Amino acid sequence: MLHAGLPELSGTEDLKYVYNNLRPQDTDLEATSHFTKKIKESLECFPVKLNNLIHTLAQMPSISLAKPAPQTLPWESCPLHKTRTIQRATIVGFSKMHHDLYLIEVTLSDNRKSLTKKSFEQFSRLHSQIQKQFSSLALPEFPHWWHLPFTDSDHKRIRDLSHFLEQMLSGPYEVANSDCVLSFFLSDHTQLTLEDSLLVDPGEKFPDNNPKVQLLMTYEDSKLTILVKHMKNIHLPDGSPPSAHVEIYLLPHPSEVRRRKTKSVPKCTDPTYNEIVVYDEVSELQGHVLMLIVKSKTVFVGAINIHLCSVPLNEEKWYQLGNSIV
Repeated sequence: MLHAGLPELSGTEDLKYVYNNLRPQDTDLEATSHFTKKIKESLECFPVKLNNLIHTLAQMPSISLAKPAPQTLPWESCPLHKTRTIQRATIVGFSKMHHDLYLIEVTLSDNRKSLTKKSFEQFSRLHSQIQKQFSSLALPEFPHWWHLPFTDSDHKRIRDLSHFLEQMLSGPYEVANSDCVLSFFLSDHTQLTLEDSLLVDPGEKFPDNNPKVQLLMTYEDSKLTILVKHMKNIHLPDGSPPSAHVEIYLLPHPSEVRRRKTKSVPKCTDPTYNEIVVYDEVSELQGHVLMLIVKSKTVFVGAINIHLCSVPLNEEKWYQLGNSIV
């Protein structure tokens, strides 16, 4: 590294700085917690946010005002006497709990309606297919994959995708009735209710949407170490994402002295913590219970009691959170 000639690396003291910041002396648990904290500090830093915004703006593709004239008239080429298989497709819902799926109500030519679920990636693949197949036609513009931070991106993307669907289905007959378009809308259509339709496609494994917390525990020399790693599928009573923190008590000593608390992660249903909780002078695990309570400020989110005598040590494990303290 010294031979590279970098001004920041001109002596052994500079190398010691790099070495110390990589923290090779830490255990895996300590290093995980330390670097997660550093990442969070960076993401919350205003200069870093500003730098990310500048990079996002710089990477936006320039849109040319002059577009080549299509070889055929795009929308006028539609034979009016032919019946379109799909009359209309409308986005009626959106679920972030199921891989960001858009719920689409499809109205067929005989006025029958069905529901289908598609991701943004599936929309993008459809656009690529019709671009290749109908390169001579002027096709509707597809929404960009990126979006600016600090904006209501989900609602804007729904509007953009709805506009794309409307233009595509009201455009050339050969596009609206092409195999790729019909397959996109009808391959997994169902008559499920609106609530049920946000589930995965038939044949796929049903997702486990129960709230969970992932812990890794070690016990050595009378010291109990708990790494609070992740949580998933946690929600406030009204269904909104919580700003959750974790409170941990070592029973049968439920005093404030035995209480440990993580930092809160703002407005997130699948937060990452990677924070270490340590209890010293734990003579044995037998007879001890770890009580874990998840709160969003003062609002209760979930809880679990873990009997330490049956806990697998040195192993990451997901624990299901209940809706009451047991």
